[in-house]
Amino acid sequence: MEKLLKIFDDKRYYRLAINNQKVYAKNKPYPHIYFDSFLPKRLALSLSKEYPKIDKIDKNWKVHKNKNVLRYLLEDSSLFKKNLKVFSMLVNSRKFLLFLETLTGVESIIPDPYFVGGGAMTTSSGGFLNVHADFNYHHKLQSWRRLNVLFYLTPNWKKNWGGKLELWSKNKKKKIKEIDPTFNRAVIFNTTSESFHGQPFPIICPKNVYRNVFSAFYYSNTKDKRTLSEPHFTRYDIKNNPYAIKILKDYKNQDY
Repeated sequence: MEKLLKIFDDKRYYRLAINNQKVYAKNKPYPHIYFDSFLPKRLALSLSKEYPKIDKIDKNWKVHKNKNVLRYLLEDSSLFKKNLKVFSMLVNSRKFLLFLETLTGVESIIPDPYFVGGGAMTTSSGGFLNVHADFNYHHKLQSWRRLNVLFYLTPNWKKNWGGKLELWSKNKKKKIKEIDPTFNRAVIFNTTSESFHGQPFPIICPKNVYRNVFSAFYYSNTKDKRTLSEPHFTRYDIKNNPYAIKILKDYKNQDY
């Protein structure tokens, strides 16, 4: 447990941040980066073993299922098992926030202990997420969304199963980059009203395999210049899309 609590004390993360500041800022279509073998291997394996199973879905899970998305989401970190629960606190810790600020240049980052729209995400065969720009404002924190961090936690993921994260141009007319959901890969990117991304092609994997990604989102009191000045929910091609409506309904119904 003591080693787990100190993982982000490792100076390796400071060096990663310092050495990749320019790379992060220059990457297209918007600032982003990914790191392989990001966590100690033993920790990554333990998180994968503890990852919530969707064969035990109950009322605590959110099922996103419509024309724009098919996936499962568990936001409540109090329901996670031992190491995953501690990890969910560590990604909101001072050390990790300093790592993100140093790498990205985003200052005064605010973590989200509620993991709204994030936490333990999992996708089974046939699951997908259409290209979109994320909601830009956290009403409970009263803060603007600035960063997404994704930790891929499915060991031995095969490329022919799909599940690539796609990064698109700000006008959503051109795919710029693909990133495979490789085990123990961490993806970090700026989140604005123009940071279109998704996993639009349904994955094809065995029934007992899932694309597991632990997602943490970060905020600040100032917004990026590419973020619309009015709060909005997830942006797809169509107006009044059912996914955005469902997110709004879920948000209003949450009992904190």
